Amino acid sequence: MDDTRQILHLTDCHLLADREGKLHGWSVAAAFECVLAHALDRYPETDAIVLGGDLVDDESDAGYHWLNDVLATTARPVLAIAGNHDDPQAMARRLDSAVVHDQLCLGGWRLIGLCSHRPGHEDGLIGSAALHDLEARLAADRSPTLVCVHHPPFAVGSAWIDAMGLNDGPALRAVLARHAHVRGVLAGHVHQASQHRLEHSLGWTTPATMRQFLPGSPDFAEDPTRPPGYRWLALEADGRITTTVHRCPMVQGPERRGTD
Repeated sequence: MDDTRQILHLTDCHLLADREGKLHGWSVAAAFECVLAHALDRYPETDAIVLGGDLVDDESDAGYHWLNDVLATTARPVLAIAGNHDDPQAMARRLDSAVVHDQLCLGGWRLIGLCSHRPGHEDGLIGSAALHDLEARLAADRSPTLVCVHHPPFAVGSAWIDAMGLNDGPALRAVLARHAHVRGVLAGHVHQASQHRLEHSLGWTTPATMRQFLPGSPDFAEDPTRPPGYRWLALEADGRITTTVHRCPMVQGPERRGTD
């Protein structure tokens, strides 16, 4: 058990420059802090945190600065990746408490963060140069690996979301299929939890820390029945991954006043 590495995946925070600001009726900073506190309280032995993109909705330096201050208090390594609602350059400038679009090594495991941000677009693109670099990294080191990206390289079954997915998802999956030591793909973007079978591994998406989207809906639809949440993952020494999604009903949404 001592060789197991625990990580938390929090995604789609949609923070704002204004700490007290609201987006779609959500007090997004308070919601993020509440989800993060819930996760760290439940898993105090967490080894690292992965932030799955759409971190600062207005792409402001102030939003990233506030997020950086919060991350510094966790005293844990953080891997951060950009979503479509992000500024990768601002992330690199302001998130000095995190590794941005690179990798973290945890015990015998490697976490690789990919940037799928496509300027001015909702859909994502990794690009041929980054895919070539990923291929080289995976060929050079056969440690069990978890790949983290904002836009999932698989369909989740909601037509409107899948229409703004990862444009070169098939190319990414082709790279991963050539490297069986890639044990999983962790994604955000879709504001819902899901699990998918890939060539040699599994892929997961994680609930947002604010509003949720309705699974299986062909058109845009929120899911008022599910509160925000996060994903916990245990990376075992033998290359296995176990994972659980947790919801945080104490987070106050525009129409929710629940208790844990």
